[in-house]
Amino acid sequence: MLRTVAVAATVWLFAFVGTADARTRWQVVKPYHAKLIRIAWCESRLHWHINTGNGYYGGLQFTLGTWRTVGGRGMPHLATPLEQKYRAVKLFKLRGSWSDWPICGLR
Repeated sequence: MLRTVAVAATVWLFAFVGTADARTRWQVVKPYHAKLIRIAWCESRLHWHINTGNGYYGGLQFTLGTWRTVGGRGMPHLATPLEQKYRAVKLFKLRGSWSDWPICGLR
């Protein structure tokens, strides 16, 4: 019984932390959400898990180097859409523009 309670508490804790983290990321992304959707539509037609083998990954078509520059871990196309958007906002704030998307960033 005690073991079951401990496991349930651990599962609940991980679920809560993940939810809080997602809320925090959403607060960062929210002001830029419409812009990011337009960029992702232009780049990948909103295919967030795309990997076409051309060196660009995910809905926002990150290169691995750019993804890692803004703290991304793993492969961009395996990250959630929210994580991809969050990393794009970090990149925007780092660069001060949407220059990493020279065509789609103008939309």
